[in-house]
Parts: sequence; C-alpha cells; structure tokens
Amino acid sequence: MILSLPVYNHFTQQGGDVAQLYAGEYDVTLNGVQIHYTVRGSGPVMIAHSGGPGTDARFWDDFAKIDDFLTIVMLHPRGSGLSGPAAGDAYLLPDYASDVEALRIHLGLEKPILMGWSHGGMVVLQFAFTYPESLSKLILYDTSAYLGEFLGDIEAAVQVFSAESVLEKSFAALKAEWAGGYQSDEDMARLWVDEMKFYFKQFDTRAEAYHGRTKDLPLHISPLKTFNDKEAATMDLRPNLKKITVPTLIIVGRHDFITNVAMAEEMVKYIPNARLEIFENSGHFAHVEEPEKFYRVIKEFVES
Repeated sequence: MILSLPVYNHFTQQGGDVAQLYAGEYDVTLNGVQIHYTVRGSGPVMIAHSGGPGTDARFWDDFAKIDDFLTIVMLHPRGSGLSGPAAGDAYLLPDYASDVEALRIHLGLEKPILMGWSHGGMVVLQFAFTYPESLSKLILYDTSAYLGEFLGDIEAAVQVFSAESVLEKSFAALKAEWAGGYQSDEDMARLWVDEMKFYFKQFDTRAEAYHGRTKDLPLHISPLKTFNDKEAATMDLRPNLKKITVPTLIIVGRHDFITNVAMAEEMVKYIPNARLEIFENSGHFAHVEEPEKFYRVIKEFVES
C-alpha cells in the first residue's frame, strides 16, 4: 500500500539533514506530476536521482549498502519507474530539478546531500546552481556537464572500449538505440536487455546477477526522446559549474564509455570544491562492479 509520508521534527548536522523518516514506498503529487519515492536506511538524508532518462530508479539495486550510514530518499523521476508521466513531455533538466526541490520541501529537509547518477547527475548539477541553498553536499556519479564531442563522433568514442566488449549483440543494440531504432517502451526495453551489458568493464558473475535482477524493469521512451531530440546536443552546463560551492565528490569508472574520465576531469576543473575518485575496475556501474570501494568512498565523503 502506498502512503503519504509523515514528516517529523528534523535537525541539521554537518554533512546533511538528519530527519526522522519512515522507511517505505510513497507517492506524492509534485508540480502536477505523481512522483514515487522510496525511503530506506538511517543517518544523514541523501536524495538519490537515478539515470536514464526513462529508466527505473530500482537500477540502484542495493546501493552497495550505503543505507547503512545514510537515509536514502530514492526518487523515481517523472515519467520513469513508478512515477507518473508529465503533461506536454515536460522532461527537461529544469523540470526534474524542480521536482527534487519540491520533494525536499515536502519532506521538510533543509540541506540534504544530493547524488545523481548518469542523466541524474545532470539533473543534480542543474539543481545545485538553481537552488544553491538547498543542499549540503553533492555526489556526481558517472555523469557529464557536456556531451558535445562525444555526440559528434559516437562510433569513435565507443570504439576505444569495443575491444573489451562482452558481446557483439550488445554493441549492436547500443547502436540501434542511438539510431532511434525503437518505437515503443517495449522496443527500448528489449534493446536495453542486450545493450546494458556493454556498460560494464567486464560482464562477470556479479554483473550477470545484477542484470538478472534488473533486466525486466520498465523503460519509458518519452523522457528519453525528449532528451535526445531537444537537449543532449546543446546541453552545456559547464559555464555554471563555478557557481557550485558545496563539497562535491565526482565518481567515474575508468572503463565508462558514455560518461568518461575526461568528462569527470573537466567537471573537477571548474567546480571549486570538488574531488575526483576514479574506479579503476568499473564501467558505468561502480556500485555493482566495485561495491566495497563505492561504500567506503561515499562513507568517507559523507563523514568528512
């Protein structure tokens, strides 16, 4: 059963809000959109924005167990996972960032930590310079402030990693997506089942088990098409990076082909209070590929 979350008294502590939130699954209407979110764990509050756009927030899986020391509010973005669609295909970065701010206010949080993964990292970048007083720390996980050069020559960007690719079928599915080879949510879900394997450094036993747990999660193409058609080619958040003054942790997998190390290094260059952590044995899924290191790095950053 889905309930509205009672919000209890909270106080601010270095590293983010510590709020008394009940664990569970919840729905709320924010900015006219039905938004689903999950609360889990204990400790300082962190709002986690998943990637995509259009993929299910449950791809976070067990978060590498960082809910041992964090209260995680896992947001299902508008039009994705268990959240409802947005009218008029309102799936641009300011729309998503506005939902995060509305959720923060709904929960009575003063300055939570924010984590964004992949496209979610772009969302929390937008959030950080749009609502600079609404967060305490920022974690950017396998993301980028700019995709220009990558989109200019996708084949060349991917070719660097293709020798390590696990399956030719995965690479073919990836190219089919980029060529717009899908007409429905079901088409995209079928492509993703194969394509996803290319996002790991190595599709080993751990990756295969994760794939088995998540391969049937729903995907929605409306947010994806909006990003691809209206935003990806012109998105450039770099001029605003200097406005982000909160402590910022940037995580990237050495073998992440889509949001690569060079993109992470560029963000570190412009965000005043940022540090970079490279996961040498990961692709785009460090919380799955190197969970012990992911746990340690996040814990050290939260407690610093």
